[in-house]
Amino acid sequence: MGKYVLGPTFEEMLHPEKIDRKTRELAWKMREEDPLDPINLYNISWRDIDNRIYYFVLPKEFTGVDANIVVLYGKDFPTGSHKVGATYSILMEKVLRGEVDPTYHTLVWPSTGNYGIGGAWVGCRMKFDSVVILPEEMSSERFDIIREYGARVIATPGCESNVKEIYDKAKELKAADPEKVRVLNQFDELGNYRFHYYVTGNTILEMMDELRLGNGR
Repeated sequence: MGKYVLGPTFEEMLHPEKIDRKTRELAWKMREEDPLDPINLYNISWRDIDNRIYYFVLPKEFTGVDANIVVLYGKDFPTGSHKVGATYSILMEKVLRGEVDPTYHTLVWPSTGNYGIGGAWVGCRMKFDSVVILPEEMSSERFDIIREYGARVIATPGCESNVKEIYDKAKELKAADPEKVRVLNQFDELGNYRFHYYVTGNTILEMMDELRLGNGR
């Protein structure tokens, strides 16, 4: 496994205190010093270095309802979005199953935004050649960030609603080199759902217990 860059398990993303202490502390330090260092894979979690969950409770004066509304936020994940958790989980599962090789395969991440950004960050941190397919009318900032993370970008016609064009291009790339190209579609890959089922879902349950809110449903 020497050619691979590995990161946390599902359990370590849910409970980052289970990560080796020195690794966890270094990862937290590198959030600010070098956000592109692969050690930041260990910052993929809904919790901070003190094991506090990233959430806030909306005041009832603001919501106007009696029900408690709790917001779980992902701005402190690498890339500033929880989508990085899905992209990491998808790719890591394929690495562990021996389905992708960073010395050979090209990863294609079709997206209108944060999933592609997450794919660019994760894929390049794990040494994979990565291509993000993004509608041409998305903000220039998104294109710049993807390139900054080390991935290439293919712009397709249209805006955020032009999803068909994204997947048409992905199919075209796959057809042109089926042995080398691996399209990682977030809606097809169960790693996406497993991240949210195990990590996000259980984080929410633990948060509700902590806040003593809800009735378990």
